[in-house]
Amino acid sequence: MTPEISQRRMPGMLKLTLGVLVFQVLANGFIGFLIIDEISRRSSHGARTPNAGLLYFVGFLSIAIALTLLACVLLAATRQSWIRPTIIGIEVLGLISGVINLFSGQVTAFAGIGLAIGVLAMVNREDVRDFFS
Repeated sequence: MTPEISQRRMPGMLKLTLGVLVFQVLANGFIGFLIIDEISRRSSHGARTPNAGLLYFVGFLSIAIALTLLACVLLAATRQSWIRPTIIGIEVLGLISGVINLFSGQVTAFAGIGLAIGVLAMVNREDVRDFFS
């Protein structure tokens, strides 16, 4: 196999990474929707929600992250140079968020931390770096 052909093909680990990112897109979008829907439902019934503005921000941020990751997944085959740093940036934010959640007592943060570390490890492989360069 010549190097030219191997550079055109998407590495297997990148395909696995894109699968994990699709899961994250669905999870972030769903959680963001649930947060916004719950705050809207409470306010429409006259209930007062403390920190509603912050919760709206978190909900819309979660949806924005989902849409950004979706764009990265859909455009990965085009080998755009901005895709890899965008994925790394979002996963670093997810890692920091997971650590903060872990210190606040949420044991489920281990799953988010594990996914972020896994995606970061796969995106930083040499064949994936070469694919996007």
